[in-house]
Amino acid sequence: MMTLTQAETEIYKKIGQFTGVDKANLRIESQPLGRGRHFKAPTNKPWCKVFVQYADSQVVAIGNGPCIRDYGIISIQCFTPRNDGTLAMTALCDAWRSFLQSFGVSHLEVYKVHAPQSMDDQDFYAKIIRAEFRVN
Repeated sequence: MMTLTQAETEIYKKIGQFTGVDKANLRIESQPLGRGRHFKAPTNKPWCKVFVQYADSQVVAIGNGPCIRDYGIISIQCFTPRNDGTLAMTALCDAWRSFLQSFGVSHLEVYKVHAPQSMDDQDFYAKIIRAEFRVN
């Protein structure tokens, strides 16, 4: 059995290994920057913001007690400068998809990474990638 804290720790470790954007431009929800600084989105480089969201939990077995399986989604918001074309964004989304597809450790597994979907943003060309995971 894996706790949600253990699962998120493994997800964040994996996210930290992504090399498709500069480390300074990879934001994790509510991550502190230190020294009271706030994140300032770059205007000339791609950047990403990552969220872990939980969905449903299900009882999958009953024995010495119920075995709960938790489901969730890793949401990655990707941003590239406007008017730089679409291929930079496509390459970034491809990199995320290949990086997360079939990732697993212990009782955590990412089983599906969706194709990117458009987002509205006034300042950037934006897409969102969603990776579904389960924790057994």
